[in-house]
Amino acid sequence: MTEGCDEQGSFEERLRLQIEAYHASALVYAAVKLGLPDRMGTRAWTAEHLAEELVLSPPHLFRFLRGLCALGVCEELPDKTFALARAGHSLQSGAPSHLAEKVLIVVEQYWQPWANLVSCLQTGSPAFEQVFGMTVWEWRGLHREQGDIFNSYLAKETLAQAEGIIDALDVCDICTVADIGDGGGGLIAAVVRANPHVDGVLFDRPQTLETAKPFLQSLGVAERVQCVGGDFLSAVPVKADLYLLKSVLQQWGDAESLAILRNCRSAMPEAARLLIIERLLPKRAVEDPAAVIVDLHMMTISGGRGRSLEQLERLLSQTGLAMSKVTPTRSGLTIIETVRR
Repeated sequence: MTEGCDEQGSFEERLRLQIEAYHASALVYAAVKLGLPDRMGTRAWTAEHLAEELVLSPPHLFRFLRGLCALGVCEELPDKTFALARAGHSLQSGAPSHLAEKVLIVVEQYWQPWANLVSCLQTGSPAFEQVFGMTVWEWRGLHREQGDIFNSYLAKETLAQAEGIIDALDVCDICTVADIGDGGGGLIAAVVRANPHVDGVLFDRPQTLETAKPFLQSLGVAERVQCVGGDFLSAVPVKADLYLLKSVLQQWGDAESLAILRNCRSAMPEAARLLIIERLLPKRAVEDPAAVIVDLHMMTISGGRGRSLEQLERLLSQTGLAMSKVTPTRSGLTIIETVRR
């Protein structure tokens, strides 16, 4: 009886901590929004001096800094000064973790829709649209700074995760690789850097490509990646030997996904291949909880959905494409290779 009570108590404690996780998100967001990690740098500060620098209330900042200490973002030193801990340095601009961009996106773009998940369940429409009055794509287009932050973060995250995908790609006989809909440019940048004989094409909305161009330039691959603007729901005017669709179909419902696949199929030369790179839904949630959360995120934000391998196969059967190979990667993503039928 005691063992059962202890186990139930453990479950409840874990759930309580998950429910209260918004405290941490709010503290980290406020720190980044204020520019606090960048201003603190590597030195120690009194709350009064830092408050003067940031034009904040000293007593409130003191309490806030102690909150960051409770998270492990800052350290409270014996002389009553505060310094960034290792975790705090990961929130500085330009840090390899890109967590500063991540928390801005989560709080400013995702927080309210997720808080309105009930409306999504009641209406069947993305909560994002009900909160902001437009689709996530329209909103990011209207709020250029927010859109740029999202695209920049996505490009850097994709580049950091690309190694597992690159290892699984067979591009020995490939001259041109087209990345469709990954406007950040992270994946195509990784592909051409790893394969000097390959040229790249990045196809996405013109506005999205404006963020990608300086990113490609910074990596020294801009001359090897052609940026082509357009809308893949209308057409994919790109000729290549290999086409990549990474985490694209999950952002759309079945009707839009069919349009994207058919437009890719129409563009593909006879011997070309199309690789769909997605995190597949498992048969049971416990087999891959992360994939289940991705599916819910798509439902809430864009109206898209995660899919199982069987669901993707059913989509492909309506597009003139046939599944030829399935390759899991160590990142949790799966590469589904398709060819023209």
